[in-house]
Amino acid sequence: MGFNYQSTGQRFSSDHETEDTYVPSETDSLKDPGSTRRMSTRSWILVAALILGLPLFFETSTHLANQCPLSYEARDRMRGGWQKEVHVQENLRREWQREEEEQRHKREEWKWEVEEHERLERERRDQEKRKRQKMDMFWDQVEAHHCTTYGTRGYTAYLANLPIDYPNRIEACKETKLEIHGGSYFPKHCEDQGPGIVMGRWELNHNEPDCVPFWSWFKNKGCTSEGSGKRRFEHFLEHLPYGGDWREFCATTPVSFHGMHFPGAEICFQHNGGTYGQWEVEDSTC
Repeated sequence: MGFNYQSTGQRFSSDHETEDTYVPSETDSLKDPGSTRRMSTRSWILVAALILGLPLFFETSTHLANQCPLSYEARDRMRGGWQKEVHVQENLRREWQREEEEQRHKREEWKWEVEEHERLERERRDQEKRKRQKMDMFWDQVEAHHCTTYGTRGYTAYLANLPIDYPNRIEACKETKLEIHGGSYFPKHCEDQGPGIVMGRWELNHNEPDCVPFWSWFKNKGCTSEGSGKRRFEHFLEHLPYGGDWREFCATTPVSFHGMHFPGAEICFQHNGGTYGQWEVEDSTC
């Protein structure tokens, strides 16, 4: 069996001559020609879009910059307004501080004036007291009057050793005590009856047995009405002071009964020259 040999150079040459085949060379570009053409088309599209979009973008940006509240001009105006407001508030704060300081000074001055007035008044009273002591003023013509209420009697007296030209007669009356029933009492009222005449009035509720009436027998008057839940009691008032107001003594004379205490009668009336008091107390049997 025989072998046929053929050189590779001759085979390549033969194939090259017989087929139309493209063989790249070293001077050809490394990129694919189709890819290059596609990239060129995209670049032209991008450039065209930029050219057409720039005017629109510039106009839109300018419009937004002019309309935006946070633009430089708007922020400058806002900043200026804030600074003015801060300035106004600072002026108001200073004005408030000034007024507060003035009020504080006025309060201090008023307090000092009050204290000074009180000091001068104390000194004046002390001087008046020393004058009265030197004049030896006292109460004269003491007179007891009718009982005014339960355990209380009225008294009057005239201030003695009072000079006719004495200027502070009422004050002298108010600061001079009356010695009676073992106690010392300032007058309740003072009456200036002319130069050198001042009368004092007292209502004493100490050690006045003639002004102390009392409730004697009592009657159970029964229920005030059916289903009222209250029962009426009646007492008779004994030892009513002569010349005294029976209504006043009926309402101010205390009483205790059935374990209850009352400062006076709830209802007062007179019958056949006598004074009666009535009370209505709760009673579940009524």
